[in-house]
Amino acid sequence: MARISSYPTDQNIVGQDKLLGTDNAGLITKNYTLNGISSWMNASGSVAIAGQNNYSFDVPGATGGTISGVAPNTPFANITALTFSKTSAAGTDVINYLSTLVGRSVLLARLDNLNNFGVYTLQSLVVDAGDADLYNASFTPITANGNITADKYYGFAVYPELSADKHFTFTQSTATNTWNVTHNLGKFPSVSVVDSGGTVVYGDIDYIDNNSLTITFSAAFGGKAYMN
Repeated sequence: MARISSYPTDQNIVGQDKLLGTDNAGLITKNYTLNGISSWMNASGSVAIAGQNNYSFDVPGATGGTISGVAPNTPFANITALTFSKTSAAGTDVINYLSTLVGRSVLLARLDNLNNFGVYTLQSLVVDAGDADLYNASFTPITANGNITADKYYGFAVYPELSADKHFTFTQSTATNTWNVTHNLGKFPSVSVVDSGGTVVYGDIDYIDNNSLTITFSAAFGGKAYMN
């Protein structure tokens, strides 16, 4: 074999270009395409960014992390539930990390074509009743494009752009001394109230859950409540 330095340098790199290497099974010398290496890196999680975990969807013979629960070609916009293995495609148990994403905005995107994606609020993540290695996730879709496709790998990660602090303005049109507010902020927000004339008013706040509250005043009036 000629010296490597004697071969010409190719600056026009394409996915079909090949590298020479040795197959671990049988120590056989083989050619490897850059596309093939890229697919392996995606599947193994070798190129995952911080906080991203990769999974295969309906890939025959795939080992490691998988997602399931919907039919191939389901639009991302229609996905409200998926089943995740507790390990990612890299073979690492990531369920404790994924559990911290409940209530936050998350992204599920095809690794070789990011134009196929869904952004969701992860509502819950619970162990499957029949298999402790699987976890069932429920989602509320936020925005999406394309379909989830068989034989592909997908990245799952927090979506910081939609995880920023949120706010809500509630308008009480009729005069009453109890305001029932559904804000859907997913948290216990701070609350400021003004009457119809713009004067700040104080009341007793009762947090029902992280999406609703009531405000009770000593007198009936209408106005606005600002939550953030």
